[in-house]
Amino acid sequence: MRIRDLILPEDKVFFTLFFEMTEKIAEASTTLNEITHELPGGTEKAHKIRQIEHMGDEITRKIFERLDESLITPLEPDEIARLAPAFDDVLDKIDWVTHQLCNYGIPATNDVLKEYSYLILLTSAEISHAVNSLATLKNPEEVKTHTREISRLYNLSTELLSRAVLELFKTQDLLLIIKLKDIYEGLAKVMEKCNDVGHTLHDIAMAHV
Repeated sequence: MRIRDLILPEDKVFFTLFFEMTEKIAEASTTLNEITHELPGGTEKAHKIRQIEHMGDEITRKIFERLDESLITPLEPDEIARLAPAFDDVLDKIDWVTHQLCNYGIPATNDVLKEYSYLILLTSAEISHAVNSLATLKNPEEVKTHTREISRLYNLSTELLSRAVLELFKTQDLLLIIKLKDIYEGLAKVMEKCNDVGHTLHDIAMAHV
């Protein structure tokens, strides 16, 4: 324990705000999954994800404001400053790909869209579990278990993108090819940002072994 921790209490609000961010990621992921299963319906839910993304921006702002004010933090300040925008990036990418889905007028859903959104949903759950484990800083191995699963899901998503694009070019509808390829790559960006969160959580856990 650091000497200053014996004098001043840690500001526990950071993990409260991190928990709120993981809840927003889970909520946005669930809504995205619903949309991919309901196409061409369900597009009105894009507004819900935009609202969630705005809430995420507000939580991120609060984290940095509190960081400027706090003397004692549960993690190192640079770790908090790295983790907060990583969460926000996930929400930004979910919001972006949701509006791609809705604005491109996709005539029907397909297995790739459903599988991708399900991978995102699973990954959001692992992010939540990892943050819960990190909050105590007592079992870094537990955090690493969840971040390894995030990495595994990310690898599955990259394989899915490769297969999906190959299948896509076997179709004859050029405009649909362009639209779906763009959406698939948008979903891949969501998974990439989730994986970045996993790397950040892993690094933080290792630093507190």
